[in-house]
Amino acid sequence: MKGKLKFIVFALILTFLFSSSCFADEVNDLLNFYVKRFRPEKALLVISGKPDETGLFNDIYMNLQGVVIDKLRLDSLVVRMRGVQFNEPSEWKKGNVECKDAISVLATGTIFERDINKSIEDKTFGEGRDEWHDLSMKINPSGLSGSGYYKYNILDIRIDIDSKLKIVKGKELWLDNPVAKVNKLDVPDYVTRKALTRIQPLVDLRKFPLPLSLHKVELKKGSAVLSTRTLPKEMKDGLKYTYTK
Repeated sequence: MKGKLKFIVFALILTFLFSSSCFADEVNDLLNFYVKRFRPEKALLVISGKPDETGLFNDIYMNLQGVVIDKLRLDSLVVRMRGVQFNEPSEWKKGNVECKDAISVLATGTIFERDINKSIEDKTFGEGRDEWHDLSMKINPSGLSGSGYYKYNILDIRIDIDSKLKIVKGKELWLDNPVAKVNKLDVPDYVTRKALTRIQPLVDLRKFPLPLSLHKVELKKGSAVLSTRTLPKEMKDGLKYTYTK
């Protein structure tokens, strides 16, 4: 009887160790997906417990530092999600990760003006649309200001821009009622309007594969902070997975 009891206990231990190992592998697969997709400099993933067989997590916290989304670098992106439904964990190892829904999503992201400028350069001149060049934006608590040169027919006109910023559709950062001035040249208003459409939106997070919906933007000297109404906080307890480039 004692021998049988020992066997049962040993079997239970093996089962626990095996299931824990598989669970760890699954979560690593999830973290690896986001690392490969967004190439962060650092990443922290904290979970409250293992997912069920359908890919449902009770609570997830994700902190990505130096992350790249659609060629735009964010200094940080922090997300806290509850009731998160992914696809089945068996798919994650194949690189097939899909976040289908979440009951609650809190997020905040910080973007430096130099990264916005780099993104605008890539989006205009870098993609062959060479109407804009030497465009530089500066972010201050009062708003955004900048200047650049725009090709209109054979002219190379300088346009100065002053604008507030706003969140559009929960994932985009746009100029808000921009004022554009053209020095020493008399050009139609539609030219400046067309020029501004070439750089809108300044930030586009639609390709971030989580149900993200931002509501406000806070401007600081040299940076913009986009966030939901409530900021995410790291959970006190949970299993942590880290990555450093």
